[in-house]
Amino acid sequence: MTRRDRIAGAVLSLAVAAVGALWWAVPESYPFGARDRVTVSLSHLFEHDVGGAMTLLAGLAGLATAFASGRALRAGAIAQVVFFGVVMSDAGIMSLFGYGLAVLGPVALVGVLVMGCARRRPWAWAGLAVLAGGVAASTAAGFPPWLAAVRIAESMYDYAGRVSWTLADCVACLVWVLITAKAYRSGTLPAWTRPATVLRWGRAATIGAALCPLPYALYRLTWLTPWPTDSELTGPLDPGLRLHGLAIAFGALGGAVLTLGLISRWGEVFPRWMPVVHGRPVPVRLPVIAGGVVAGACCVASPGLVADAVERDQLFLLLLWPYPLWGVLLGAGVLAYWLRRRPYAPSVAAS
Repeated sequence: MTRRDRIAGAVLSLAVAAVGALWWAVPESYPFGARDRVTVSLSHLFEHDVGGAMTLLAGLAGLATAFASGRALRAGAIAQVVFFGVVMSDAGIMSLFGYGLAVLGPVALVGVLVMGCARRRPWAWAGLAVLAGGVAASTAAGFPPWLAAVRIAESMYDYAGRVSWTLADCVACLVWVLITAKAYRSGTLPAWTRPATVLRWGRAATIGAALCPLPYALYRLTWLTPWPTDSELTGPLDPGLRLHGLAIAFGALGGAVLTLGLISRWGEVFPRWMPVVHGRPVPVRLPVIAGGVVAGACCVASPGLVADAVERDQLFLLLLWPYPLWGVLLGAGVLAYWLRRRPYAPSVAAS
């Protein structure tokens, strides 16, 4: 581990210890516990005296780990990953991804269609016409698309303070994941990383990962019908809420399509219809970082989801949001993509 890594771990640990001491001494500053608005978490189950003490100890342990070496470094780094990735994690990170895709997805779709039109692709003109017709029909029926944007903005603003702690926890977890990876880094790779073998298990994992967000997309699409599958929604839904569900569903479907890029040609070479970069190789780090972040977020969201499903005796939630399976499958798909395309690996074309 480099000196920079040690400094990063030490600074992070000092901040964690300070936050833990604050939570322990000032109960009102503690954002979790019984009054937490996000109940899909383990931290929802304990109060400031436990949460603050654990966070303070984690910060002090992280400070010691940052200056350790050998087995002590590896064990301490793993303990930090478990603390931030399991004990203090929550499913709020997946809500951030969902809302982000809901906002950026339509923008990306319009951008793709416009770029396709600029290159005189018939499918792009057809898609743009269908999209424009849908917007016009939706507006005429009293469902203007901007209502969905307003609804999403209101939801994000409402939870901004709480979700900021989710982001802070994920950043801390990511720092320790990187430190752990460097502590275990080795120059040799096992036989299952051979390109031909990777292509087989990587394809299966990627297809499985692409299927995981589909149940949630279907769940949100039911908001467009008179029978929304949500016990908290009663009576007719207002137009903004219906479009909100459509936007979230679109984001989930977009995530599934992007996942398939890990085993598709367009995931290795930019498509011809894309300006400037068309025909160029996709930088390996782009899908690896993006997919790895989502896979990590699924894993971080898993403990809270499982605890919440068991507490409420609603295990079907694990089918609606299969974060434990999704995180593992997507992580395997991203690893397979990297193993196939790493600079010193033989080229293996994906179909």
